[in-house]
Amino acid sequence: MIHLKKTAAAWLIPLVIFMGSCKSILPDALTGASLPFDPNGNSLYHQTEETAMEPGTLEVFGEVAEPGKVNLKKFYKREVVMREANLLENGGYEFVGAYRYIGYSLFDLLHPFNHQKKNVEEFRPAIDLYVVIENDKGESVTLSWGEIYFTANPHQILIATESAPIKPYRVDVEYPVEKQWKLVVATDLHASRQLINPVKIIVKSFDKKNYFVNRDLDPLYSPEMVISLADTLTFTVNEYTAEMNDLEQRTIFYGMGMGHHPNPVFKGTSLTKVFSKHIDPLNHHLFRHGLVCFAGLDGYRTVFSYSELFNRLDQNPAMLIVTEEGRDGGHYRIFHPLDFYADRSVKSLAEMYIFTE
Repeated sequence: MIHLKKTAAAWLIPLVIFMGSCKSILPDALTGASLPFDPNGNSLYHQTEETAMEPGTLEVFGEVAEPGKVNLKKFYKREVVMREANLLENGGYEFVGAYRYIGYSLFDLLHPFNHQKKNVEEFRPAIDLYVVIENDKGESVTLSWGEIYFTANPHQILIATESAPIKPYRVDVEYPVEKQWKLVVATDLHASRQLINPVKIIVKSFDKKNYFVNRDLDPLYSPEMVISLADTLTFTVNEYTAEMNDLEQRTIFYGMGMGHHPNPVFKGTSLTKVFSKHIDPLNHHLFRHGLVCFAGLDGYRTVFSYSELFNRLDQNPAMLIVTEEGRDGGHYRIFHPLDFYADRSVKSLAEMYIFTE
């Protein structure tokens, strides 16, 4: 027994020394983003080396319990891949490059900053929250709280600290690399929400309009919905019937509070199709700054970013569910199949309110 203890100790000392000197044994990411990949392996994403970008400082403000600086030493890094292109005014795009980014997930960075909604007495759910991210030049972009915390595909929004080009093997290409860290949103088709050198995150709840909460409506039914663009343009949507539904989505409906709801199939039409009858959905300014509040007749409301509705890499459309006339919860309802939680699926829509920050 004594011999075994001595043997274990003899192996332990060089092992500790080896681990301390071997970076690959101690990755700084749960996802393995910082664990070196052998470029001779199968991954085409890891054929090039990363270039470090200069990190800055980040502070969180707004509707949180304890605003303050983000301590980056507390967080692991994660990894995303992107094909970057900028939207042009004619609806086309300008290709920038393909990249692998390593950095800090916004999901992780905001996790310790518990939200403290100013409207919590009026409307408790956190589904009307959103964030504004600013850089050192005062430029900004917006994201919904839901695309950070309620999506079925989290950790796709990073403050990137390293980047590596993903290069084709038959042609020589050179893709530009930023010198300072930047915000990247891997779920966006067009790179409208990239932001170089972010320094500030502001958490906000929707306060552009007042929606009176009435939980006693029976039946809960709104025959039409109004689309409002910051009160400057208003359109009424009342022409869609259940017989016109052209989309069907199977789902496993799961709420934050009550868990599973046996509601496996939704039928409706593409929100983009409805919206594009009135406004061109391809809008760089709205991709970058736009937010959409969906409000039900009962005052229940939620906020999506404009980009997560109309600038999706996965091309998976948000649905406007159309029910039979007079049905409780109808006539229109918002549903996004990529939400993990069901809570943003607002029933009996009365207004789709588009605003910017």
